[in-house]
Amino acid sequence: MLFLFRFAIILIILFSKLIYANNILINKPLSTLDTRYQYTYDLLSLIMSVTPEFGDDKIEQSSTYMTRNRTLHELISGEFIDVMAEAPQPEWDEKLIVVPIPIRKGLQGFRLFIVNEESAKLMNEVNKFEDLLALSTGSGKDWSTKRVLERAGFNVVTGSNYNGLFGMLSKNRFSTFARGINEVYEEVASRKSTLPNLMVDKNVLLYIPLATYFYISPKKPLIAERIKVGLLRLIKSGAFNIFFYNNHCKSLMKAQISKRKVFNIPNEFIATERMLSLVNADFLVNTDLNFNQLCH
Repeated sequence: MLFLFRFAIILIILFSKLIYANNILINKPLSTLDTRYQYTYDLLSLIMSVTPEFGDDKIEQSSTYMTRNRTLHELISGEFIDVMAEAPQPEWDEKLIVVPIPIRKGLQGFRLFIVNEESAKLMNEVNKFEDLLALSTGSGKDWSTKRVLERAGFNVVTGSNYNGLFGMLSKNRFSTFARGINEVYEEVASRKSTLPNLMVDKNVLLYIPLATYFYISPKKPLIAERIKVGLLRLIKSGAFNIFFYNNHCKSLMKAQISKRKVFNIPNEFIATERMLSLVNADFLVNTDLNFNQLCH
């Protein structure tokens, strides 16, 4: 019986490898409500379309949900995932191939706060950074932003489950939940029926220098080269800007950045020199840009 079980496992592994042999495997969202990675999936498809000389590989999601720690280990092995878009962390930088082009132009560093009905009143009273620090904030336990928030003086309450963090906020386990402009509105809207007391604060923007890079398995250097070549082609042609603003203008306009109190905190894990190693400084977005003009 044990022999048959082991033989079945081997067959499953071999079958999986045959299915995915000519595919580029990306991370699977953590749930049907997890839309954080759709932008990167679509961007990767666009990259494939402008680099036909590399072959006709197809993009497929990995077969299982993975925590970030497990994703790192699977990327190192190169068996069941090839690529993931992620914020820099020392271990990822050391063990994976990184394409240092900030694919969100730094936008995910524009942090808005999801709040509940009770903490919304407290956020309306925030006038200085110390007021913001007085409110506990939520974060995933493996997230790079957790350490940044802690070093800035925030009282960070962690959760091990992405979806669970929204429930924790709803139950007032912490007061705020900082999310990127690129994700915050959809996250609240998709949970309106189950967590109706959650909303996006309209008073504050916290700016953290952040980048999202494509990280690739060290076993798949050709994929890394294809992504780099494709991104640079898209940027040079202007297609990247069109893609970026088509995806983010709705949120940028809704956020009304010019009407918010803006606080800045440093991020020692992000090197500006690295963010600009393959692109010009004007590639990045900043809070002084006129998004009304850019989006029209």
